[in-house]
Amino acid sequence: MPDRLDLLLIYPPWPAAKGRARLISTLPPLGVLSIASNVEANGFSVEVCDAHAYQLDDRDIRLLIRRHRPRVVGLSVLTSQVLAAHKIAKIAKQEVPDCIVVAGGVHAEAMPERMLQNSAIDMVIRGDGEDATVEIVKGWPVEQIPGASYRLNGGVIHNDARPVQMDLDAYPMPAYHMVDFDKYYPGATTYRQLPAINLLMTRGCPGKCTFCNSAKTTLRSRSPASMVEQVKHLYHHYGIRQFQFYDDTFTVLRKTVLEFCALLEAERLDVSWIGFIRGDCFSDQMAAAMKAAGCHQVLIGVETGSPDIAKRIGKNIDYARYQKAVEIAHRHGMEVRASFIIGNLDETWASMTESLNMALDIDFDFAQLFISTPYPGTAMYKEAVERGWLTAASWDDYGQARVLVNQPQISADDIYRFERRFNRKFYMRRRFALRMLKRSLNPRHLRDYALAVPYLLLGVKSDPLAGKWDCWEGLNEDDFLDVSLEGADTLHLSHTIRTKGIIAS
Repeated sequence: MPDRLDLLLIYPPWPAAKGRARLISTLPPLGVLSIASNVEANGFSVEVCDAHAYQLDDRDIRLLIRRHRPRVVGLSVLTSQVLAAHKIAKIAKQEVPDCIVVAGGVHAEAMPERMLQNSAIDMVIRGDGEDATVEIVKGWPVEQIPGASYRLNGGVIHNDARPVQMDLDAYPMPAYHMVDFDKYYPGATTYRQLPAINLLMTRGCPGKCTFCNSAKTTLRSRSPASMVEQVKHLYHHYGIRQFQFYDDTFTVLRKTVLEFCALLEAERLDVSWIGFIRGDCFSDQMAAAMKAAGCHQVLIGVETGSPDIAKRIGKNIDYARYQKAVEIAHRHGMEVRASFIIGNLDETWASMTESLNMALDIDFDFAQLFISTPYPGTAMYKEAVERGWLTAASWDDYGQARVLVNQPQISADDIYRFERRFNRKFYMRRRFALRMLKRSLNPRHLRDYALAVPYLLLGVKSDPLAGKWDCWEGLNEDDFLDVSLEGADTLHLSHTIRTKGIIAS
């Protein structure tokens, strides 16, 4: 039927962001936009619905689905979006019973059996979704789609893993024309100019961090030339002036980064940008190239100041390497933002104090603190479940602000108490206050600080989302799981799913 949309891609809301002020950015869902552009390039009609950024409620989404009558509905599922995704899947089947509902993303691929207990979800795609979605829209039989998981005879069939696409230039640039940039904004302290947008040059990470879905996954990159073309396109067509590179580790591929920086510098564009680095993958040469190309800030995932915890979580980089990386960045005129995690497995008050001392001793410009969160697909989640430490929390609590692991050596109350201690010790310093005043170049910065400081120091939530978002809160996953399937609680690791696939038990 020609009046039907071929594909509607929906990025669900995540209520965990409610009240977190401007500490959390809201930026375009690049994975969804990459799938959209690839499907569109193959001649099919596509629309993207970012329900989070547009603050849509269930009625808005129902009307959207009713209007488009899509043949295929694709849901991108992070852990904090699971409950909303289940509800949207049910709505899609109610409005268009013959549509195919497909779930993808890090949570869906880590828990395909559980996702498929919702009868409204027909298929889960594990790994990259660009080519798989084209095959679905073309009408390929599900058994012929690599990386697909689906129900059959009371169980779940997992097709072999899709070969990893090493040449990311094979995909068009994300479908930026399908979203409204006015709906997006970067997190406080992360930008110098506006408007801002996120970019990804690489996928995968060779690191072994136990808390991360990207650990041990295949690293691949777009070519530097294609990334500069994306920057130029966004600069000239949309007026973008700030770029947030959200690669897990921007600086791992040294030659690629240096070439990108040289090409971008040669364009002489009025842009600023940030990138994530590792303490052991940074040098004066790289810093000089990044600064010359417009980089004004780097983020270092320190995670912990405790050598014992660093080894425990698979990120065993020593203090001296981080200190040297900060010195290099400052020498080249770049700010340094550090991220720390507390409440790791085997964490104690003493080990968290080592993190605080490191944050105070090394000259970080900013420090962002998260509570360790056991995401499905990670080694941490698997261990927490197997040891019986995982609390029976809702998926909505997976926003890196709640204690979700009940460990015998430290209480949740102590972790929350230390979180307040860390933020007050770091942010209530004269040095930090002077830096903030110095960098407050425009009223937007001052507004961000006014919203963020009460949350950091007092736990006071501000900048709440619209009240109509109540429809996404308080949902119970069991209410959506109406199919009994074998192996629904099977534990999978993300890196094996994406490379070796799932071997049926």
